[in-house]
Amino acid sequence: MHHHRLQLMTAFLWIVGALWMAIPDQGMAAPDERCFSATGYCVYGPIWRFWEQNGGLDVFGYPITPLQEETTEGQVRQVQWFERHRLEIHPEHARPYTVQVGRLGADHLGRMGRDWSALSAAAPQPNCRFFAETRRNVCGEFFQAWRSNGVESDGRRGWSEAENLTLFGLPLTDQQEETLADGRTYLVQWFERARMELHPELSASNRVLMGLLGTEMNPSASAPPRISLVEPLRVSIPVIGMNNPIVSVGLDRQNIPIVPKHDVGWYNLSAAPGEGENIVLWGHVLRFTEAPQIPAPFGKIKQLQPGNQVVLYNRGGDAFEYVVTQQIWVKPNEVRYILPQGREMVTMVSCIGEQVIQGGEVIDMSHRLITIAEPKR
Repeated sequence: MHHHRLQLMTAFLWIVGALWMAIPDQGMAAPDERCFSATGYCVYGPIWRFWEQNGGLDVFGYPITPLQEETTEGQVRQVQWFERHRLEIHPEHARPYTVQVGRLGADHLGRMGRDWSALSAAAPQPNCRFFAETRRNVCGEFFQAWRSNGVESDGRRGWSEAENLTLFGLPLTDQQEETLADGRTYLVQWFERARMELHPELSASNRVLMGLLGTEMNPSASAPPRISLVEPLRVSIPVIGMNNPIVSVGLDRQNIPIVPKHDVGWYNLSAAPGEGENIVLWGHVLRFTEAPQIPAPFGKIKQLQPGNQVVLYNRGGDAFEYVVTQQIWVKPNEVRYILPQGREMVTMVSCIGEQVIQGGEVIDMSHRLITIAEPKR
């Protein structure tokens, strides 16, 4: 019996929710709507079509309120808040302008008492796009990100400048360093509808992220989120005598996976059973020093063989049967196995290999054991 504390998957540091495409929660959704177990809110009608056609999760994030009436810029409108944006219905306009992106950048600056118009005007800079309307430059990686995204309106491939403006709006500030809600300092630039942030720790092609303005503005929801009945609550693997609770978990403030001490963790930005995508579970393989009498949930998972049964039970009482198809040793930085795969499957992640010992305790292992199970036919 091991009496060490295992820190599972610390090398998965850069897993982020944005890597996951939004998974519709079929157990909650009516035919004309899509619901998301990550937040418990649904999107439907023109808002859903706009969200899906213009970048989805990467651009807007998950819904954090239902569709609700609010007064914006002196007009009562139906709006829905997302992690990064507020989408508004403008019925006075024909498609494709019926749904528009709210001016959260300007709104958030105003709420903080920051008058962007009082800032000193900038002069045009070489290799930048200068906007005479606000006398601001957009340069470098921020300009590349601005040009690489937009709201589709002309039916042509790529993004026109008008489509870029529809998503971001005009720049309101120059590039500047700011300390954000996570306590870290980033190079940022504010736009009418967004805030761009440069994250140097990410890969060069993905260093510019859109700020979570919707979340930061903390809108009041007109209704609470629905309780998802599709969340997995228990996993049973009879061949190894496993019958363990599943706990919904995400990432901590440092983007490190949260691993329950004695239960199996379900990565709550992955799919739920029956949603047709990758269901990601993880758990410890060694017992904790302070509780040696409690077995590690994945302590015997390496014993599984192809054909062994795995059963997941959801909150609604439904059982979903899978069979193990393969086990793979991978390096800790090979995170592709926990991303969307385009089909229903269960991916169970545990540690294996040479132990990394620090202060007399095992803090990690050299490899990850990826156990894959697919629906029983």
